[in-house]
Amino acid sequence: MQSFQTAYFPSLAYVRALMNSTESCIEIHEHFVKQSIRTRCEILTANGVLQLNVPVIHLSGQKVKIKDCLIDYSKSWVTDHWRAIESAYANAPHFEHYAHDLRAIFTAQPKTLLELNGLIWKWLASALGIENQLYYSEEFTTSRTDKKEWLGRINGVTRAYYQLFADEQTFVSNLSVLDGLFNEGPLLRKHFLPADL
Repeated sequence: MQSFQTAYFPSLAYVRALMNSTESCIEIHEHFVKQSIRTRCEILTANGVLQLNVPVIHLSGQKVKIKDCLIDYSKSWVTDHWRAIESAYANAPHFEHYAHDLRAIFTAQPKTLLELNGLIWKWLASALGIENQLYYSEEFTTSRTDKKEWLGRINGVTRAYYQLFADEQTFVSNLSVLDGLFNEGPLLRKHFLPADL
């Protein structure tokens, strides 16, 4: 069984790695790490790549396990993320198809980061027809060697596909799976996941 970190709207290479794994385990007993894929994704806007970050509540000097990491709703990040995604992809071919489900994820306001990322994965699995079973770790399982191998899997290069703003900039590889879904729709699974990335 391969171990993965939880991810907020993960990259295309992350999704490919999960799809290529027959059994996947999400590590929920690791300590929260700031500025990582756990709370951050990248989308493409007219001005280039934009990082979206989910703020979490953490007490100074205390380590918090991913499974216990609470989302900070005192900030306007939900509105900010939705506006950024809508602004970037409203004209994408498949935005309208996925917008309702995506908005529902944001309005659900789950308490923990793990719940939020779980909702995202459930939606992605449905949108891409992914049948792989995900499990949550029962104890801390990821070793340093595993992390190096895992980073290699998720930092892959994506084969070029149509992106909005293609006239203004060159293809940007390995963005959030949102970019692929909004631009390619259901064909993303056939043409880009898992074998062709």
